[in-house]
Amino acid sequence: MFSRLRLAFRIARREALRYKGRSALSIALLGIPLLGVSLAATAYDTMVLSDVETTEQRIGEADAFVRFDNEGVPIVQHTWHDRWPWTEPAGPGGEWQGEEVPESEVLAALPSGSTIAPYSVDGVGSGIRVETPDGIGGIQAAGYDLSDPMYESAGLEYLEGEAPRGEQIVISKAAADHLDVGVGDTITTVDDPAEYEVSGIVELPWALNERYAVGAVFEQGAGGWLVDTPETFTYEDALALNELGMSVWSTPLAADPPSEPPVNISMGDSFAMMIYGLIVTVIVVEVVLLAGPAFAISARRRSREFALMSAAGAAPHHVRNTVLAGGLLFGVIAAVIAVTVGILAVWAAIPLMEGLFGHRSSGLQVMPVMQASMAGFAIATGLLSALAAAISASRINVVAALAGRTPQRRTGKRWPIIGLVTVAGSMAAGFTGVTLWSMPLMAAAVIGLQLGLVACTPMLVSLVAKLGRRLPLAPRMALREAGRNRGSTSPAIAAIMGVVAAGVAMSLTVTADNLRHQANNVHELPQGALSLRIGSPESVEDTTDFDQAYEKAAQSLSRHLDDLETRPVTVFSSPSCGDWTDGAPPEGCLLSYELVRPEEHRCSYWSMDREGEEAEAAAVEAARGDPRCDETPHTFGAYSDTPGSTDPVVTAAYSELDGGALDEAVALLESGGILISDEWALTEEGTALIRLNYATEEQEGSRQETRELPAMVVDEGLLGFNQMFLGPAAAAELGLEESQLSRLYLLESSTEATGAVQEAIAAEFEQAGGGDYWVSFEVTDYTNPFSFYVMLVIAILCGVIALGATAVSTGLIIAESKGDMTTLGAVGAEPKVRKRFAMWQTVVIAWLGAGLGTVAGLVGYALIREAMNRNLKHVYPFKVLYGWELPWVNFGVSLLAVPLIAAIGALVFTRGRLPSERRVT
Repeated sequence: MFSRLRLAFRIARREALRYKGRSALSIALLGIPLLGVSLAATAYDTMVLSDVETTEQRIGEADAFVRFDNEGVPIVQHTWHDRWPWTEPAGPGGEWQGEEVPESEVLAALPSGSTIAPYSVDGVGSGIRVETPDGIGGIQAAGYDLSDPMYESAGLEYLEGEAPRGEQIVISKAAADHLDVGVGDTITTVDDPAEYEVSGIVELPWALNERYAVGAVFEQGAGGWLVDTPETFTYEDALALNELGMSVWSTPLAADPPSEPPVNISMGDSFAMMIYGLIVTVIVVEVVLLAGPAFAISARRRSREFALMSAAGAAPHHVRNTVLAGGLLFGVIAAVIAVTVGILAVWAAIPLMEGLFGHRSSGLQVMPVMQASMAGFAIATGLLSALAAAISASRINVVAALAGRTPQRRTGKRWPIIGLVTVAGSMAAGFTGVTLWSMPLMAAAVIGLQLGLVACTPMLVSLVAKLGRRLPLAPRMALREAGRNRGSTSPAIAAIMGVVAAGVAMSLTVTADNLRHQANNVHELPQGALSLRIGSPESVEDTTDFDQAYEKAAQSLSRHLDDLETRPVTVFSSPSCGDWTDGAPPEGCLLSYELVRPEEHRCSYWSMDREGEEAEAAAVEAARGDPRCDETPHTFGAYSDTPGSTDPVVTAAYSELDGGALDEAVALLESGGILISDEWALTEEGTALIRLNYATEEQEGSRQETRELPAMVVDEGLLGFNQMFLGPAAAAELGLEESQLSRLYLLESSTEATGAVQEAIAAEFEQAGGGDYWVSFEVTDYTNPFSFYVMLVIAILCGVIALGATAVSTGLIIAESKGDMTTLGAVGAEPKVRKRFAMWQTVVIAWLGAGLGTVAGLVGYALIREAMNRNLKHVYPFKVLYGWELPWVNFGVSLLAVPLIAAIGALVFTRGRLPSERRVT
């Protein structure tokens, strides 16, 4: 057995060296997806720190970091692995009230000889404003005494210079670059004008991108203390600090937690594993479909060699072993190259990744279990990719192959039927798997769906080939050639289908997630609307001159926005009710107001029995069939500010009404009515109910009254959190007044508010100074930039891979069709005819592959969508589910751009003149 395997591997090695280009393509098709996984696994393991590594990076060689969870109240600490542990009051009543604890008492709770130093692990101090080369900017500042060696033991490193003395300071590298200063230069603070000399450039390993300054001249700004004890920090030391109300974060306790939380705080593990499993399944199928055509076409080109082996006495299993040995060899080579290149690339990119992540890595970590799994994965996919070619090669017609003929085996009618049955069965298995939450069923559905489509491909190719009768010569020849050589065309189409299917499924998922993000945003003004908001801190609300602030802001805006028009928007809120001297509002003070539905329009969920999981599930299921149950998490709660106006332009901006409907809305607002965006809040009489909540003398609960006002409904989702838009008369009826804390203006301009314009306006506001008010220029934007870039990356990545698969597959087919191209030349066909023939071959393969891939991707996304929506369906108010918004840009790339570019490439790089060759006999 081993001698036969050695022979098979010798033949595979010889063929790989003999046809280096074809071998390199096969290895690349196997290795590129594995390279991506190796890169991701190595980068993740290198940059994502464990709990212990995070602790070591944040507090260095210090024994612990401690802070008050609640000063003077004994606590029980349940978790020890992060800087925000889970704690609870130790007392029976759970009171969170205690007395101030001085530093001396903290030291007394620690072993004799211990020292502490103020520190923060969540940021560096508090914000200050400083002069920058472009004007005024902000950095963080902390008042640490850096002569204490504990700071260097905690990880503070001097890149240049030395520790500050007197009124000197040190700054971070990011701050030095931003302010364009170095050692010996000075920085100037704005709020408390002073100049400080920079004595050094420092770095904290967990704050590489933070702009900060440290020196004793600043306010301390610490969130806790570093602790240094003479001996190893112990659990008993932590308990002593817990008695003072302090939580503890320590490396020894993070590595070996002394206690476990009372409940399991990890969530979503099974859900995450299910999604990861589906992703891995998609990758496996994609790699097999990508590499399969290379092995299939290679086996067809080696048919004479296999025939000679059979004539010399080789059994079919010998031929199969020879082809499988090639798949195994290529899989091993692809695994070694992918893992090696992935690890080396991450090692070289560590400085870049540290800059992107904003913290130092723990050194190169390769995730050996994952890398070993990838090696096994490469070997398995290499074998699977070569399996179909091996079976086909073992059934070769020896006489025909030795004569130089490659007779086409007729595709039996059973294969399309098997393919259709497989597709139907896979879809049923997928939805059953989602219902039963079964990973094997969902994975089988993903695999079976694409294999079923592959089985149907020869039939589709044959049907498409019949369309060529009325086409010009080159496309007619390409279609007939595809139909005649279905054994070569089908694997090439399958390769493109696998890539496009994965890309379509991923782009649909990201698009749906982006729509969920937009739907979860509270819609107040239209997309792209410009507004100016002027606010005042509560302490000076009676002295702020909003008109003067507006005039000053409008002058700044007019220097950047052409044809500027401003329209005031009245912001109505509850009255201030005077000074709350005893910490509680006086009796009769209007605390809040909210839009409520009449009883007959309330969702049935609220009136059902919901005790227990089964009753809750039944109530949610009943609500799903009740049209009144369209509430969202934003529906509930009373919010303080509601916009209002009778200006038609402002009303149109908020309500998105126009024409006669807008005139009707303005008239309603002028007569004391309101606009609402909840259709079920409108009574049969055309009014809306507003609940007013007033403070009571006992300060327990509130006294409620209801007002009924004329109302008009606008589109769902508009008008912000309160779902209301008021006029002055309605606001007076409700007892509301214009807010004394802010003013809002709607802006219109012919200038596009680009990022540069927004930054310039913000800088001018900052330089002008706010006095007793703050000014903010805002551009309404409900989009998610991250999703846009993800979609762009997916489109480019899938387009490049699909283009590569198209080029490789059609290139191999064109190479196999070399004899036909020579025959065309022999009968007098011009070189341009042969080049067009190659171009149309590429177009046929690319379009069929992209079309089937789109279908497979849509069905695959249906499974992913059901899996993602599983955890979202069983709660009320309902969460936004993953929907069916189609990413037309990605479809355009797959269905139009890739075939077009591939066709141009075939037209340019195909040789039109080929020498005549003697027939092989």
